[in-house]
Amino acid sequence: MENINEEHVPRVFALVQEGWEGEEAEVVAYGLTLPCGQAATIGADGRGHGLWNSAQSAARRLHSDLVWFGDEGG
Repeated sequence: MENINEEHVPRVFALVQEGWEGEEAEVVAYGLTLPCGQAATIGADGRGHGLWNSAQSAARRLHSDLVWFGDEGG
């Protein structure tokens, strides 16, 4: 089996915004990290898209929390 540099393995994430008083949190975008370190996102409604320096950068710019799919806390 070939050694895979985990740094270059794409990871899937969601960008979530906390709701106002009494409202639930909402997914605003889904994203994928790219081998170069950048991240691509698509709006949860399928309309907007973006290319970011990183997943963390996308979260900051969209005032959202970054939630990784398949992350087991590691």
